[in-house]
Amino acid sequence: MLIPMAKLQIAGRREELSAVLEGIYRLQGMQLVDVARDPALDVDAAGLNDANSLTQARLELLVARLDALLSLVGSDDRGDSRLRGDPDPVSGAVDLADVEAELDRISILVQGAAQHLDSLTDELAVLPRYLHPLEQLARLVPELAALPEYELQKLGLDTAALVLNTSDDTLVDTLRRELTEVFGVRFDLTSARVGTDAIGCLLVFSHSDSARLHALLGQEHVRHLPLPSAYSGQSLFGALAGMRTRLDALPRELADAHQVLEELIGPHVEAWHVTLAGARAELEQLAAAARAGVTDRAFAVVGWVPRPHVARFHEALAALSMGPLAIEELPHDERAHSTPVLMKERRVARPFGLLTRFLDNPRAASLDPTGLMALFLPLMFGVMVGDVVYGTALLLVGLWARRKFGRISPGIADLCSVLVFGAIWAIIFGFLFGEALGNLGKNLFGDFSLWFYRGDANALQPLLLFALAIGAAHVLLGVVLGMWQSWRDRAHRHLLDRVGTFAFLCGMLGLAGFAAGALPPGFMSPAIALTVVGLVLVMSLHGTLGLMMAPLELLGAIGNILSYLRLAAVGLASVYLAIVANELATVGPLWLGIIVATFFHVLNLALAGFSPMIQALRLHYVEFFSKFFIGGGQAFIPFGKSHS
Repeated sequence: MLIPMAKLQIAGRREELSAVLEGIYRLQGMQLVDVARDPALDVDAAGLNDANSLTQARLELLVARLDALLSLVGSDDRGDSRLRGDPDPVSGAVDLADVEAELDRISILVQGAAQHLDSLTDELAVLPRYLHPLEQLARLVPELAALPEYELQKLGLDTAALVLNTSDDTLVDTLRRELTEVFGVRFDLTSARVGTDAIGCLLVFSHSDSARLHALLGQEHVRHLPLPSAYSGQSLFGALAGMRTRLDALPRELADAHQVLEELIGPHVEAWHVTLAGARAELEQLAAAARAGVTDRAFAVVGWVPRPHVARFHEALAALSMGPLAIEELPHDERAHSTPVLMKERRVARPFGLLTRFLDNPRAASLDPTGLMALFLPLMFGVMVGDVVYGTALLLVGLWARRKFGRISPGIADLCSVLVFGAIWAIIFGFLFGEALGNLGKNLFGDFSLWFYRGDANALQPLLLFALAIGAAHVLLGVVLGMWQSWRDRAHRHLLDRVGTFAFLCGMLGLAGFAAGALPPGFMSPAIALTVVGLVLVMSLHGTLGLMMAPLELLGAIGNILSYLRLAAVGLASVYLAIVANELATVGPLWLGIIVATFFHVLNLALAGFSPMIQALRLHYVEFFSKFFIGGGQAFIPFGKSHS
């Protein structure tokens, strides 16, 4: 249900503007309008004077600094004054000079600790990228890997890690030949592929040949494996040992660095959250003051208030004792897209509002389909699942998930509630169809169906007719709602178009019923008359193109009804997958059959939790909503609510 909106104008002495905005901010019941952007208002916006512009800049910088400091300790909203039950922050509640001085003093200490923490974090991220390829190269000469650094120095040996960016293994032989021509046998070269297009080489050589070898490698454009500067003067194995030691020590140093930051920032977290909320509130009120209308002596604030709350808003505003105010309701077009939308549903239908808003917000003064979705969507889900055991399992999963994860987000709680409602209908249709894990219940307890068992050969016709009946009722209801919406909007052309569509569909359904023998011959003439009248009416509204466009449009409406056959198709697919699982349980050893059957039933249950819901949503969004739904509405966001 959409709550109608009233557009109110509050006028008073100009010097009272800030106090009035503080009051409206506290009440959180009015969505303000920018008077400069509203063509219906002939008044100039106040804008920001020099003092307010400076205050705004200082507050924005303050918010950025507080956000940055609090993020260093991963702080949440535990200090928000609203969460603690303190009074809402208002304009002027932040002493900028004191807070800025405090931040200047603390930031000097925090900056050094944060930089140290960043350097440690970077080191922890970078070192493994060097360590892994170096370890691969070290395996090429395990004998040297066992020697400590000082023994390598005693032997007069150096090591160098090289990378050849190529997939051609013959280049290693070429490099070995060139080194042999210069150094003879005073080196050892081993290699291994370390990537798709890279070959790692480990070169062991005499310390006295180090300068000549590096010069030669530079001439041949062979890339050395780069090392962090702290390890660049060491041999390969010395660098490996140093990196491993450093990686072992880094977690403790990181913990100590975090502890230092926590000790610096932790004592201020609560107060800073309150300050942050106050700063944001003051920024919002400064922006609102700039959008208010002013003259030399007076101001005017314009905004939207839910019509049922207008009297209470008047009383609450008067109770704040802010001086004499003139409050009047302004005329407006309730169908305009600028009119905000407030959706309020009964408790049972409330979870389905998320699914409506997922498509779009309905336009103001249009139809809110949430209540009808709450009626039809779980029913369609139940038709497709239609199994007592699957329905019970989905019910338990939905209840558990809502209890476990519902506190994380209201959206998650709503989705779990939608699954619960659908599962209840799945259990109901499970008894109507006599299904429990497909045909397992029937095999164990006999046929307990209250209507018919979907797995029987003669069940296809009633199941298809039932799906078409749901589709016809759903689509025709959508067309009727579209007629009512067109009548409210005084859109006579659209009204006649929908009347023609309704008549055509009724006539075609009558002819189909007569052809199937479900209706007596006396219905044939009225059905033909309705079909012809509907076709002619729709054709006449499209001019010359109506001869081609109208039949296509009406055939599309018939296709909308036929689309509901998916209710039967998805349901039958679930039934036969369950039957296959039960039959596989009888093949081979009992233990293997139980495992296989359990796997397929779990798979079928997972599909039952998603596929029917998606199909039911598609039927609503495409076949049903397209007949009447008008989107594009802007959600109602009261002033002061965005930071609550």
